[in-house]
Amino acid sequence: MTTAPESRTGPGLTDEAVDTRSPVGPEGRVYTTPFARVWDEVLREIESRERWHLIHSDEDLGLVTVRCHGILPGRADDLAIWVSLDTNGLTRVDLRTEAHGRRSFRSGRKRVRKVLRALDSALGSGTRVRV
Repeated sequence: MTTAPESRTGPGLTDEAVDTRSPVGPEGRVYTTPFARVWDEVLREIESRERWHLIHSDEDLGLVTVRCHGILPGRADDLAIWVSLDTNGLTRVDLRTEAHGRRSFRSGRKRVRKVLRALDSALGSGTRVRV
């Protein structure tokens, strides 16, 4: 299995960008659920997070940008979520998060996985399509 190259900055610490659209990133999701419901669940997930602040959302573009503040002061990552229809008319969700110029404890990868698990749970596992 090939893994993404990481910039080592200390034991267990990396500068990281995680993108589900990358061949070495975690997989995005494809759902049989209509776009509008998936879009609403994405926004609901963002609103449920205490230290997440919605920066921008554009349903026509299918793009949401969020600033995710960490527990420690001054720690914030950017998160972009794309919701789109694929060529088969299924709803696709992709995410990208990036820690800017600082070290992280692989928080980006964890954040992406948590969002995807929350969407799987909210939308029902039967609506997810394996790609």
